[in-house]
Amino acid sequence: MKKLILLLMAMPLIFASCSKDEEMASKETIQVSFSTELPKRIGTRAGTTDLNVNKVVCAVFENGAEISTLREVIDIQDGEDIVFAPRLIKGRTYNVVFWAMKDDNYDVDDMTAITRASGATAAESDFDAFTENVEVEVTGSKSETVTLKRPLAQLNLGVTSDDWNAVASDETFGMTPTKMVITMTGKNTFNALSGTAIGEDTEVTYTLDVSGEDLVAGDETYKSIAMCYVYPDAGQENIDIMYTIYDQNNEVIRENVTIQNIPLENNYRTNVVGGLLTGTITYTITFEKDFNTTENNETIE
Repeated sequence: MKKLILLLMAMPLIFASCSKDEEMASKETIQVSFSTELPKRIGTRAGTTDLNVNKVVCAVFENGAEISTLREVIDIQDGEDIVFAPRLIKGRTYNVVFWAMKDDNYDVDDMTAITRASGATAAESDFDAFTENVEVEVTGSKSETVTLKRPLAQLNLGVTSDDWNAVASDETFGMTPTKMVITMTGKNTFNALSGTAIGEDTEVTYTLDVSGEDLVAGDETYKSIAMCYVYPDAGQENIDIMYTIYDQNNEVIRENVTIQNIPLENNYRTNVVGGLLTGTITYTITFEKDFNTTENNETIE
């Protein structure tokens, strides 16, 4: 009698276990393959890239929550395809999110709140990044190519050779620009799931090395003073910046100079060029799409 009671007590557990196994078996999983491309890899399988990124973080979201077990980090190798192929449940809809970056310069623990890594001191060029979000309804095996785009605007500041020589030449002041500090108000967090900059506007300061290299803006060549990456608010916005430039002895060349209404847009490059060192009040702004073709020019006085 005792054995019979124990057997009857165990039967609900057996049925529950079988029910759970049947439910899992009924969820057919299908492999969905994504080939991710960076802009300069388009149309090539074995080409090289001069883009300053070396890994792609791939994540799968369902109903706004990441399925952490499906996350994968893929190293970018010249000549190799970048392929992410998770197994997803048939009949469900997912968002597949990609974020390409260099090393670990961004904190991507939460792909809905990406920030620069705490204490990161990499060169500004190392903060280039690319992203994309693809919604996929799983109806069967499929293969899709995804092209990643910059969520950032690139802001370049440059001067004419005459402006540079007016302060840096031995015949003038011998003050070679070496550092530029830029302050602006904006967002510093990015949600890769929604594809937008998020959070409250805060004061952001960039301390940038002056390269003095050539900067081509339109049909003219200037000397680059500094470059930084910025998250535009809602895709496009006009911002004000304030800058101070220092020389090789950390002496101030120009201090707390403001430039207003600089247009920024994600995946575009904005070049601000003119007399940033000597005080000329005219700035020519070249606004370029995809960092390679000139869209328009604007002069701010």
